[in-house]
Amino acid sequence: MAERRLFARIGFEAGAWLIDASGHHYPTRVHDLSLHGALTTVNDNWPGQDGDEYELQLSLDGHGQRIIMKARQRYHRDGYIGLECLQLDIDSAGHLRRLIELNLADESLLQRQLAQLVTED
Repeated sequence: MAERRLFARIGFEAGAWLIDASGHHYPTRVHDLSLHGALTTVNDNWPGQDGDEYELQLSLDGHGQRIIMKARQRYHRDGYIGLECLQLDIDSAGHLRRLIELNLADESLLQRQLAQLVTED
C-alpha cells in the first residue's frame, strides 16, 4: 500500500527530549519534521504506548531558539516513534515554518501545506 502524506517531511537530525504527563524526560533523536509531526528514535526500554501524549522539545541553536510540540504517539516500531503534532505555540510554529521553507525551496508548496493544516482543524 502506498503511503499518502499531506505534509512534506524535512530531514532534520538533532537530539531532543520527550516529556510525559508526569514530567519525566526521555532523551530522543529527531530524524525528520513536518507541520503534522515528527519521526524520532528512543532507547530500547521506551515505556510509551500508542495514543500517549508528550511534549517534544527540540533546541535549534545555542541561543534559546527551540520548537516545543505537543504530540501524540501514533506508532512505535523498530525503535522509531511516529509523533502526531497536536499543538505548537506561535514561536515554535514560526521556527518550524522557517525550517520547512528553507528545506522545501518552494514557498507555494509551504503555503498549500499551511492551508491544509488550517482546514483540518
